[in-house]
Amino acid sequence: MAEKRKKTKYVIGITLIVILLIDLLPYLWLLISSFRASDDPFPSSVLPSHYTFQNYTNIFQSEDMLRPFFNSLVVAVGATLITMILALLAAYGFSRYYFKGREFILSFLVNLRTFPALLLAIALYVMAVKTGLYNTYVPLILANTMMNLPFAIWNVKTVMDGIPRDLEESALVDGLSRTSVIWKIIVPVATPGLAATGIYVFILTWNEYLFATTFMNSNEMQLVTSVIASAVTQFGVDYGWLMTTAMLASVPAIIMFIAIQKFIVGGLTAGGVKG
Repeated sequence: MAEKRKKTKYVIGITLIVILLIDLLPYLWLLISSFRASDDPFPSSVLPSHYTFQNYTNIFQSEDMLRPFFNSLVVAVGATLITMILALLAAYGFSRYYFKGREFILSFLVNLRTFPALLLAIALYVMAVKTGLYNTYVPLILANTMMNLPFAIWNVKTVMDGIPRDLEESALVDGLSRTSVIWKIIVPVATPGLAATGIYVFILTWNEYLFATTFMNSNEMQLVTSVIASAVTQFGVDYGWLMTTAMLASVPAIIMFIAIQKFIVGGLTAGGVKG
């Protein structure tokens, strides 16, 4: 029996390693291809014929190329914070209170996520121009917030539904206000779900392209997705530049995943009520 269990563990371990390698293969290929020279013809070989650090050197030595990464970070962080705050409050209301039209509103939120982003971009573009906010962070942050908020509300509501109400009732009996209950009891317990939702909203905003090209028309304000797209022109594709910028654009998401690990673990034991 022990020998059989040992063999089973080996099989499971090998299977997981194979799955991990398959998942990492595209990313490893992207990393290797980022060292491809700009004049190295991509159709000739899947891997670079010779390697160079020139692509990374050009990016880090150019202030014009570092600026888009900063712009994307400002927009992604701003939209994520606003989305999560609104989603937390809305999800708490949907989870804890029952009112007329509640189910209809929840269903409407699901359908709202299918709203064409292009129509929203046109309306916001006109408003941004008339209010003098065109070519600023504001319309980008608002647009991404509106697009991602329905998903965030539904996801956070699911997390809220799994939190026992006894925690809140005990805190209310002890004299805490409803606001204090949300921030001191609900948020610590819901940290894993909030962190997962937040990182997903961040990635959606970071990778967004339509709004980035609609509300920004200057080199100083362009986002990283616009920089990546600039490698593709009517005269050809600079694959070395394309792979390098795409590789660097993936780094913030990786850092976010690493950073939230401790919050996910801490959220499993936080927020309890003392007996």
